[in-house]
Amino acid sequence: MSLSFGLGVGLNQSQKLTPQMQQAIRLLALSHLELEQEVQMKLENNPLLERVDERVQMEFDGDELTLDDWTDNGWQKNDQSNTDNFDEPFDGDSYDKLTESGFDDGAMDTAWDNVYAFDVEYHGDFGVAGRHNDEYEFWGATHTSIQEHVRFQMNFSPMNAKETLILDYLLDAMDEMGYVRLGVDELYQNLATLASFYQWEQTISPPEIVSVLQRIQACSPTGVGARNLPECLRLQLDELIKDNPDLPFADEAYMVLGATTHLQTNNIKALMQDTDLSAAEIKGAMAIIRGLNPEPASKFYKNEGNISQSIDIPDILVIALEKTKDKYAKKSLVNVANTDAWRVLLNQEVIPNLKINQEYASLIKKGDDGDDNVYLKNKLSDARLFIRSIDERNQNLLKVASCIVRRQQGFMEQGVEAMIPLTLKNVADEVGLHESTVSRLTTNKTMLTPQGLYPLKYFFSSGVDSEDGEISSTAICAQIQSMIQDEDPKKPLSDAYITGVLEKQGVSISRRTVTKYREAMGILPSTLRKQKI
Repeated sequence: MSLSFGLGVGLNQSQKLTPQMQQAIRLLALSHLELEQEVQMKLENNPLLERVDERVQMEFDGDELTLDDWTDNGWQKNDQSNTDNFDEPFDGDSYDKLTESGFDDGAMDTAWDNVYAFDVEYHGDFGVAGRHNDEYEFWGATHTSIQEHVRFQMNFSPMNAKETLILDYLLDAMDEMGYVRLGVDELYQNLATLASFYQWEQTISPPEIVSVLQRIQACSPTGVGARNLPECLRLQLDELIKDNPDLPFADEAYMVLGATTHLQTNNIKALMQDTDLSAAEIKGAMAIIRGLNPEPASKFYKNEGNISQSIDIPDILVIALEKTKDKYAKKSLVNVANTDAWRVLLNQEVIPNLKINQEYASLIKKGDDGDDNVYLKNKLSDARLFIRSIDERNQNLLKVASCIVRRQQGFMEQGVEAMIPLTLKNVADEVGLHESTVSRLTTNKTMLTPQGLYPLKYFFSSGVDSEDGEISSTAICAQIQSMIQDEDPKKPLSDAYITGVLEKQGVSISRRTVTKYREAMGILPSTLRKQKI
């Protein structure tokens, strides 16, 4: 056996992403807050890039989706892309043009007017043109976290440095439901460890922890800062009795709360044995307890659609229109059924307005290879590519949002039960983008619709077979939730019964799937929902 070494030449093909392409792809998935941070960093590092002092007003009505746009070839929308500021049109999902580094030397000494300012004007019956119209009348109020809500209230209560340290720790330990699920001893041990690590001069005692915790529990919403469910309900019961000292069955309610295990399992017989209360007394106590809120901070992390709400400023606006005398006017939100057209807009309030700094650009000289001139050329190239990347991101976002609105028009008019199945591939094929690009574009973005504010990802769901074709799993969840809300509390609907109702409606679904959907919505099984007295 012999070994030998030699040199050989081989060819292979591979695709590598340039830094410019990586930048363009990264911008796709950024939320408007993250994009603003990216813009600010770029402004600090590139003198050739600057913000537009005043918004450049452009006549751009977004995408107006009407029935007249249907053709034999599918959906044809009036795509008015904001490409007037650039030499070449955008080409869907291609990033080849972002890698161009060369410049027309003959253009170096001319004035630079590369501006990116995306704005929208309304015309016709919308009133005064511009961004201060009432198209934002259904914007939701900005919410905050439960921790920030409590901290704001505690600002009005004088606290020393030690109490502030304890407060910060307790708020960090608070979960999204408003609970501090730690006992006093565990809190003391954790704070003692922190005090030792940071070498605090003053020691912290358990009574001081309890004192701060009680001050938190005095904040709204009532029940916040509780360490468990019984304490949460007792705090609310205390508040209820304070407002109504003669509340019937109040003492019995306290006794029932003392047997929380049996209360959670809905075991009425065991409750009667442990509390020595009669069935009538337990019934009165339960009526009070059912009026309490086991999740006092739920409004800070849930909305009506049972969707986590982390971003309140929309990226996309959807306006319902009605046609009157050959003009489209904004339709009242009271009734958006049978809408004639939809206007899909980028929210101009979160779109960065950038341009090339002409003062620095004018310093670039043709044929000069000096360090300063090369530096300016590189920065100019970087600024132009960054502006192009943002513009392509927003143009493609508008395309994707318009496709979603067209596909989910039933949802826009009737709500979640009219949702249809939709996949990333469906949208990608329609708008001419890659599926991964659509995925990035719909990440961390929200759309404000007549039905409320929703993440773009919310509009994608799998389908379940039915007699009328596929039905969205989101729509089925809404049907299940609606049936449970309307059920008789003493005769709650079982998963098997719900399955039977759906099957009668032509929906092919298994009981196991109904159970999975119910649990995903946080709904208890029928045995625990039943009111036995």
